[in-house]
Amino acid sequence: MIYKFRKYKDIDSFIKNIPKTKNDEEYTIVYKCNGLDFSKPNPFTQKCFGCLFCIFNNDEIIKYFNVFWGDDFINKYSKESFQGKPVTMPTAKKSLKNPIKNLEEFTGVDETSNIQPWTSGIINHMCSTSNRVGMEVPIYNNDYDRNGRLDVCSMTSDKLLAIETKISLDDALKDERFIEQHYKYTTEIEKSITDYNYITLFGGKETDLYPPTSPYCTGKIGSKSERFYEIVTTNNIKFISANALWCLCCRYLEHGDKYSWDIFISKLFSESHCIGLLSAGKVVNRNDIISIESF
Repeated sequence: MIYKFRKYKDIDSFIKNIPKTKNDEEYTIVYKCNGLDFSKPNPFTQKCFGCLFCIFNNDEIIKYFNVFWGDDFINKYSKESFQGKPVTMPTAKKSLKNPIKNLEEFTGVDETSNIQPWTSGIINHMCSTSNRVGMEVPIYNNDYDRNGRLDVCSMTSDKLLAIETKISLDDALKDERFIEQHYKYTTEIEKSITDYNYITLFGGKETDLYPPTSPYCTGKIGSKSERFYEIVTTNNIKFISANALWCLCCRYLEHGDKYSWDIFISKLFSESHCIGLLSAGKVVNRNDIISIESF
């Protein structure tokens, strides 16, 4: 549950695996989520909201997790995921005076210490082969005054996943910088590698991201959802919600490599009509009609 990564000079160095130093950097979320207390026989506390970050590569922790949440927890959510309607994220058993009740609340604040490391941990372990992760990987583009940083990167031997994280749709629409970021980051990535996926990941309230025609959409006020889909379709921006990544992780834990990022996400976004992934299913654009398809 304390994972490691290395720092790189720029995206090209990350892709070629030329770190700035040989020293590992450590990252975790266990000091922010308050879901573990190792002074107890079962370290999971009533504040755990089942984010899955801590259960990888640790049989003892998985055993305690299953005792705490139930043996059918992963299986239940795996079956509910991508079936046409939003999946309600598990809620911490102790909600009174608990500042973080579920994954949406956790990913909806504090990008660098919440959604970014959580995403890195999930992506790093939800892969069919060995991979490296990087956070805040510098990326330069001479056409822009301000240099950028890719929030999360994962690299196998030949494939790159680059993720820009946003704590919410509201936050992303304040300045709409993710439009510019998409263009300048992909331009630089393509100088070093052709087999890659660049995705914008949104935390916070997932239903804000649903198409305006969806009965589940909560982004109609202020035309947020309408503006969002205008942006992503016009600029060819692929997106995923934090909830959907969590659901995909449940599928991965239940069914294996078929749902790893290097296989599933690459295949998903190679489909010409697919523009996004939500917990209800894949978001498709067919003849300018946005809909959600289950799978």
